[in-house]
Amino acid sequence: MVSSLIISFDPPLPLNRLFVSERFVRIIHELNIVERYFDNKMVKEMFEYYDKNAYRPLISALLTATKLNMPVYISTTGVFLEMASKYDQELFKQIYAASASGKLKVLPSTFYGGLYPLCESSGEEIGEQLKLVSDLIGKYNLNKASVGIMPYLFYNESVEKGAKLAGIETVVTEEVNGFTDHRFVYTNVSGDLKIAIRNRELSEALSSGSFENINSKEGIIYLSAEELASKGEKYAEIIGNLIYNGGLELVELPPIKNPTTGTLYAPQKPYLFNLSYSDGSPLWYRSKAQTMLLDKMCALYTYVKWLGDQKLLQVWRILMQSDLFFSLIGENTRRAKLIADPDEAKIVYSYILSDFEGKIATMVLKKKEKSSETEIRSKL
Repeated sequence: MVSSLIISFDPPLPLNRLFVSERFVRIIHELNIVERYFDNKMVKEMFEYYDKNAYRPLISALLTATKLNMPVYISTTGVFLEMASKYDQELFKQIYAASASGKLKVLPSTFYGGLYPLCESSGEEIGEQLKLVSDLIGKYNLNKASVGIMPYLFYNESVEKGAKLAGIETVVTEEVNGFTDHRFVYTNVSGDLKIAIRNRELSEALSSGSFENINSKEGIIYLSAEELASKGEKYAEIIGNLIYNGGLELVELPPIKNPTTGTLYAPQKPYLFNLSYSDGSPLWYRSKAQTMLLDKMCALYTYVKWLGDQKLLQVWRILMQSDLFFSLIGENTRRAKLIADPDEAKIVYSYILSDFEGKIATMVLKKKEKSSETEIRSKL
């Protein structure tokens, strides 16, 4: 039995927890909205923590591999590549060397790892996001795979259209809403878009350190570099050596064949769920705070696009990060806890969203005064 390995390199962008008390000061100092809303100091600190405990050990193990004949895939939102280039040039050179050697291929994901598929008519946005990352991979001359990846993905026809616009025929997804059988399968989701679902059992066994019988299953192993970092640098070295030095036989992502399961269906506007486990059984529950704030963000998209302001669009995309929404319910991961505890996350996110809504409303009113009635009706 053989497997394909994907490691996610996806550092989160946390909100500025002091915005509630510092809004006035930041405005009078004429800071732009990105500097007002997001904590650049924590972004750098978190990257350095992940860099020491996961990024460098994993990439180093890959470069020194002797038995690996097939590439390992890294999934990136593009944010990781920009941070590596900015904060650790030596790491970036190692990534380039691994890519040039053919031992590493990059899979594009949406730029900020957001929950865009949960919005209606999100296909255009998803297509733009995937293209952004594809262009960035090309800019850095990295070895790009012909597959895309979208974690926490809820499919609908709009998502399918966006993926095709980005030239992606196969999408690997970490989760599918309501689908509890995580064996490695291919499936039709909508029309003829095909996705590969990871082998959850194998991924969790490897990430938890249960290495017994890891070669007895077939599937995609999907690991988060950021989650590995929480276990410490030595753990990442063990994982890296096990995988890259022949402890796991790897293959290329296999070609799409006829679907082996029936069609999965998610409604056009699905609820946002979080998945937890009790005795190995999946438990689905819905967070009202998540749903309310997500609905607000989805409603703003039309106006942000109509305004055509790239800085506003950038902020909207960052605010749609899955990490921010999972922190609202106390997702039990280090990265969620670093962003905020649930109560603090709700307060800070709500306050920033109110400020963001006010800025958009002001800009929309000003543009309406200058636009013809025909143009407004055609765009909004």
